[in-house]
Amino acid sequence: MKTVLFGAVLAIAGGFVSCSDDDFDPTIFDTHEYPLDKTAYTFPLDTFLKENFLKPYNLRYIYRMEDIGSDLQKNLVPATYEKSMQLAVLSKYLWFDVYKMFGGETFLKENSPRIIHLVGSPAYNPTSGTETLGTAEGGLKITLYKVNVLDVNNIDLMNEYFFHVMHHEFAHILDQTHQRPTTVFDIISNGHYDPLDWQNKHDSVTAGWGFVTPYASEAAREDWVETLSCYLTNDEDTWNRLLESAHYDWEDVDFKDVAFYFYPADITWLSGKGVIFLKDGEEISSDELSQLKKTGGTFFGSDFTFSSSSNLDQSSVYARYVSSRECNIDSIGYIFPQQNGDFHMVRKGISRNANGLAVVDADGNVDFGNLDAGGSDGIDGTAIILQKLALVRTWMQEYYNINIDEMRYEIQSRQYARNEDGSFKRDANGRYINNLTLQRADGSSIMQDLLWEVLKYRQ
Repeated sequence: MKTVLFGAVLAIAGGFVSCSDDDFDPTIFDTHEYPLDKTAYTFPLDTFLKENFLKPYNLRYIYRMEDIGSDLQKNLVPATYEKSMQLAVLSKYLWFDVYKMFGGETFLKENSPRIIHLVGSPAYNPTSGTETLGTAEGGLKITLYKVNVLDVNNIDLMNEYFFHVMHHEFAHILDQTHQRPTTVFDIISNGHYDPLDWQNKHDSVTAGWGFVTPYASEAAREDWVETLSCYLTNDEDTWNRLLESAHYDWEDVDFKDVAFYFYPADITWLSGKGVIFLKDGEEISSDELSQLKKTGGTFFGSDFTFSSSSNLDQSSVYARYVSSRECNIDSIGYIFPQQNGDFHMVRKGISRNANGLAVVDADGNVDFGNLDAGGSDGIDGTAIILQKLALVRTWMQEYYNINIDEMRYEIQSRQYARNEDGSFKRDANGRYINNLTLQRADGSSIMQDLLWEVLKYRQ
C-alpha cells in the first residue's frame, strides 16, 4: 500500500514539473453558464431565481429538494412548484429587498447565504418532540421546511413558519461575522438557559424570565437571534402582548395538583357560554387543543376548563367566578401539553393561602405582588426583553449601519395595510389587514404583482 501511494505521488508530482504559475486557471470549478431549458414548465421560476438571487448575490435558491443536501434521518417531501414560486417572490420582497434598502447591496453580497434550500414537509425530531422550522449551516446555507403549508392569506402563519425563521437564521450569519456583545448579553439571563428542556416551557413562563420565545431560553446564541427576529416580525399588538405577559410572574403546575373549584351551577352557566370542562383523567385531542388555542385557550380555575368561544365575555365570566367562589379563586391560566402526554397548567403567580387558593384584598383584587420590583422572583421579564433588544439595536447600527426600528416598520408596512397617517389599518374585528392580498380598485393586488415577476418569463 505504501509503495502504491508513493508511486501515485510521484506520478502527480511529475505531471506538474513542466507547469508554471501562468498555466493555472482562475478556478478549478466549472464556471460555464449553461442556458436554462425554455421548454421546461419551471423555466419562469428558474429564470426569476437566476436573475434575482444567483446573479446579484451568487445564491442558489433550490426548490427541487436535493437528497445530498437534506437530513436523511427524517421523512421529507419536496416543495410544490406553486408554493416555491410564492415563497421565492415573498423572500425577495419581505427579506432581501428590505435588507438591501437598509443595509445596501454590498451588505447582502457579503453576508447573504449562498444556498437557500426549500423542503415541502415538516422536519420532526422524535427524540425531543420538537419541530425544526429552519437550519443555518456555517453561514452558507439556510434550509426552510414546511413550504407546502404556505398560505399568503395568513400572515401570522407565514411569519411563524418562514419569515421569523429567515430572520432568525440570517441573524446567526450576522452574529458569526460580528459577534454579539457576549460579555454583556450572555450573562443577563445566565442561569435560566435550559438546552435540554426548553421545549417543555410555556411562552408565558419564559416571557416572565425575559425571553421572547421558549426557544430563546435554549442558549444565549438563540436568545440573541430570537430577540431580533421576533422584533422584526411581530406586529405591534403581538409585541405589546408579549411585553405585558412578561411583566408578570408565571408558574407551571401539574393539573393533578390543582383543585377543581367550580360549583355545579357554575359549570352549567359557563358551559352555556362556550366553556369546555374536562373531568379528571380526560384528555383533549391535538386538533381540539389547536382550535382552542386559536380562540384564546383561556380557562378559569384549573386546566380542566377552556374557553372555546372567541365571543365569550371574559370579564363577566371572571366576575361570576369571583362572586361565586368569594376568595376561592385562581388566576387566569393556560393548559400546556407535555412531551409525555401529561398536561400542565401555566398561571400567573399570585398570593395564595394554605389551601392554594387565591388571597384577595378588600376590593376583591388578586395580589400579583410588586411587579415593578420584578414580582415574587425579582425578575422583570419586560425590562429584560427591552434590555436585550437595546443591545441588538445598537449592534445592528454599529456593525451594519441598520436601524432595526425603521426596517421593522418597512417590513410590516409591506405586510399590513396602512392609513394615510402611517398607522396600520384594522378590520371590523380589530385585526390588521393583509396588504399582500388586499384588492385594489382595479382588482389587482401586491401578491399578483410579485407573481408576475415570475410569470413574465413564460415563453
